[in-house]
Amino acid sequence: MSKYIYLLGAGASRGKRNTDAKGLDKYLEGMPVINEIPAYLSDFCQSFRPRYYIGGVNIKIEHPYVYKEMCWLCDIAKDNSTIDTYANMLYSSSKVSELIRFKRALAIFFSLIQSREKRDKRYDSLMANIHDSRGKIKSDVSIFTWNYDRQLEYALHAYEQSATSSTHQLKDSNISCKFMTDNFIDYNDSNVIKLNGTASFKSVEDSYLFQEDEYDIEVFERILRENDLKWVDGISYAWEEANDFYDKILPLTSDTETLIIIGYSMPIVNCVVDKKLLDGMKNLKSVVIQDLYPNDVKKRLLDLLSPEIKENVEGNIRTETNTAEFFVPIQLFFKR
Repeated sequence: MSKYIYLLGAGASRGKRNTDAKGLDKYLEGMPVINEIPAYLSDFCQSFRPRYYIGGVNIKIEHPYVYKEMCWLCDIAKDNSTIDTYANMLYSSSKVSELIRFKRALAIFFSLIQSREKRDKRYDSLMANIHDSRGKIKSDVSIFTWNYDRQLEYALHAYEQSATSSTHQLKDSNISCKFMTDNFIDYNDSNVIKLNGTASFKSVEDSYLFQEDEYDIEVFERILRENDLKWVDGISYAWEEANDFYDKILPLTSDTETLIIIGYSMPIVNCVVDKKLLDGMKNLKSVVIQDLYPNDVKKRLLDLLSPEIKENVEGNIRTETNTAEFFVPIQLFFKR
């Protein structure tokens, strides 16, 4: 059980940008937040290098199957308010095959644009402050993340000095990941919880072995060209079936005294799960909201809190607009 719980959203994976640069060069580190995805996808599609044949007459795009899928995903991102609302529409209208295609394309996109070199380094500083002597996250800290990127795993990987890939860490670091870890996780001893699954792939023939960190575009080209159904993505949205996943992770919230919300707007599409998490925090005493627009998050939070918990914390909600580093409670450095 954890006294401190981090609740992370897309803003927690948004690294530095160079607005003067063009194309993908403007994204120095981290991941695009949800309203940046259409522009990022457009830049990503433009980055596919054409292959010139004799005389420059025939021009072909390298990796045409990946390119076609990314263009399809780009059109969806441009034509809808967010990619999440589009996914919700597909699920609600039982468009199963299109939802499968959409999540696979999204997982490919996130896998290809991530790298250790361009990761959000704020996660490194966070780990520097919350790790113990084993390189693990301190036992009184838990991280609940709505992000399906692997920024957190990259930071964990460095501190644990593990030889395994970040996706293997779901097993080795006992990370509770919706849809992907039912067979091998000890939920009572897990303090990293991925609420939306992960933008990774696993084989249907294996219970927990995952692809390596650096996905090769050639692999995705082959999967799409051959329509290889052996590899399945790990993205699983809040509104999708969860078996007993939430029942297993809710006990982790029971001792929470401080909730730290970073880069998370608490959107309506996630409110049912957020409400379950908040209702489990019977001992909650304080909240920290770190966001560019923390007062908007505060209003949504107060709407979701039960009357009893709201009475306890309403006068003890701290807002932080400086997002250069993730907030760390000073109390973590002193034994109680």
